[in-house]
Amino acid sequence: MTVSVRASLDQFDLAHPNGRGRLEISVAAPARIDPGSRVPVLYVLDGDLLFGMASEISRAIMNAEAMPPHYVVGIGYGAEYDEVLKLRTADLSPPLDQVDASDLGALGAMIGADVNGGADFFLSFIVETLKREIGSRYPHTNGAESFLFGHSLGGLFTAHALLTRPDAFDAFLASSPSLWWNGFAILKRLPDFEQHLKALERKPRVFIDVGSTEQDLADSVPPGVDISLEALHAVISNARTVDAAREFAEALGRAGIEELRHVAFAGEDHVSVTAPALLHATRFAMRHKS
Repeated sequence: MTVSVRASLDQFDLAHPNGRGRLEISVAAPARIDPGSRVPVLYVLDGDLLFGMASEISRAIMNAEAMPPHYVVGIGYGAEYDEVLKLRTADLSPPLDQVDASDLGALGAMIGADVNGGADFFLSFIVETLKREIGSRYPHTNGAESFLFGHSLGGLFTAHALLTRPDAFDAFLASSPSLWWNGFAILKRLPDFEQHLKALERKPRVFIDVGSTEQDLADSVPPGVDISLEALHAVISNARTVDAAREFAEALGRAGIEELRHVAFAGEDHVSVTAPALLHATRFAMRHKS
């Protein structure tokens, strides 16, 4: 087999489901596809930020570890970073009904938290429109497994997708999920989820990760973030990112998720954790060695 030096890349645009603007869809195809095979698809939220990393990690492990072929599909905006932060908040978040956006202070302003609540609408777009488009363009994916990966607010979206539509994907991969959003309101969906799960013939697989240092109080404010160090410490403490991820995984296990992995990556923070998360989550989704 010839080793591919880099992942192949296709890109196309789709109309945003809100009728305003476009979404940039990036697709990395595997170097080899056996005739007649069904090839799984890894859908990656925050494609502007994570698709390149995800596609190269998949290329590497398909080459070096004989990982079964799979597609990587990034869902992005093709916009500048500051604009992406706001667009993703609108699409990836459940609505704020317990906490006013202004309560999030400088963090809320930076991510555009005043425009929120599009998670259900955006999930319907991915499941009912994007999946169909991918199947049309790449017929080998029809009937194959599909996986959803999201980090931070994308991790919250992935958790929300799991709890509301657990039959939408075969594996849900939530990295450092922002479970704190709306006063941890997402956890109130667990009782209904448990009942829904019992009715499913095939239960989804779930991977939840976090960086082990994400709850550590920062020594300084990151560049470009207009917030005091004291306020930043309050955000970190209230988010409880490390503890909440563990508790969420434990709750999913009690609810009936059988194929479940939770990991806190030693020494990693909210940004650096994305690389090991993508590597191990992809292995988990593909039921490959990890």
